Amino acid sequence: MYPSKSLPYVFFGLQGLSMLGSRMTSIAIGLKLFHETGQSSPLLLLSLFNELPLLFLGGLIGIAADRWKRKTAIIAGDTGQAVCTLLLVVCLVNEHFILLPIYGIAAVQGLYMALQSSATSAMIPLMVRDEELDRVNAMRELLFPLAGVIAPSLTGVLYESYGLSIILTVDLLTFLVGTGAIALLPLPEMKQEKKQGEESRIWGDAVQGFRFLWAHKPLLYLLLYFGWWNFVLNGPLELAIPYFLQRTGSGGSTTILLGAMNAGALAGAAAAVWWGHFRHKIRFIFAGSILTSLMFVLLGTSRQTVMLGAAAFLLMLPLAMTGALFFSILQRKTPLALQGRVFAAYGQLCAVTAPMSFLVTGPLADQWLETLLPEAKLSPLLKWIIGTGDGAWIGFIFVVSGLLLLLGAMWTLSSRKVRRLDTDIDQ
Repeated sequence: MYPSKSLPYVFFGLQGLSMLGSRMTSIAIGLKLFHETGQSSPLLLLSLFNELPLLFLGGLIGIAADRWKRKTAIIAGDTGQAVCTLLLVVCLVNEHFILLPIYGIAAVQGLYMALQSSATSAMIPLMVRDEELDRVNAMRELLFPLAGVIAPSLTGVLYESYGLSIILTVDLLTFLVGTGAIALLPLPEMKQEKKQGEESRIWGDAVQGFRFLWAHKPLLYLLLYFGWWNFVLNGPLELAIPYFLQRTGSGGSTTILLGAMNAGALAGAAAAVWWGHFRHKIRFIFAGSILTSLMFVLLGTSRQTVMLGAAAFLLMLPLAMTGALFFSILQRKTPLALQGRVFAAYGQLCAVTAPMSFLVTGPLADQWLETLLPEAKLSPLLKWIIGTGDGAWIGFIFVVSGLLLLLGAMWTLSSRKVRRLDTDIDQ
């Protein structure tokens, strides 16, 4: 028996409120850190340390998400993040702050983030029927770009006038309201069954997610494709601001183009929520991936603001839908008792690919490409495709990223079992 149909909407509405406060604090901490150090490297390292716990402790995080009550895991994850945010702000307002403790707190915060995310993903199939999974996962995907649109403007107004303390106050209030209300919600729980005489083996249980994926190869291939997807997308997308500035030469145009990207992400997530149930998930996933890859190529070869805006909008449009459908497939095909560990395994893969993407993309854009391919030695065809001067090398990265994403999609789709994944694997 499933709970009320309104429950997931209330749950994610409260999660969205808490996320808004967290995004505001994240932006404010970034501003404070950059203002105090004058460098961008501490910001990148902060993100890196956020990912490390999931990379090294993903299996144990998955066990916690599966063995604990999932409501308890979600509340623990939210609470841990709030406490770490408070500690980060305390460190930053200190007149002589040291970066090392800040990185340590960021790592602990990443641990709680991973716990909350894995438990939430595993909670969704308990809340809704199979035909509602796509809509609810899309609604979850909608929260991040929605907060990404609202949080920067609110942070800009409050931070300039009142500083970091008011942002922290807003964050803590949204946490108390959101998490406090979630504690009162009648969230469903999975019955925990343990065979008599069976000993708990932590390390054996920690790898159960990987064992399940290894036994179900089509699901593993799809997961590996999304790991590749994360690697190809994350780093290049971080180059959007410098690329738009260099291509247009205008801060105002850059703001408009960034707005087009956020609008595309929001529109795609809203369309997926409105559509509801996708019968052929694999087809939609790879149609969206192909559109994103082609728009990456168009973005890298465009010079006019209108074309850049159209490419940016369409590039982001399918992302929420493809992510939501991927999660729906994992939820449908994975036994409930293993879902925390399977989602943690996917998180571990992303914890490898996303930082690698950042580490490779930055030097490529700043140094390596200009050294390996001096402009004077470029072929006329390549100059015609990516142009010359400012922004050309980032454009080249976008074009290559689009082609790599397309190749990955084609390789994954070449598997007949992956194409039939909607129907072939049963729990």
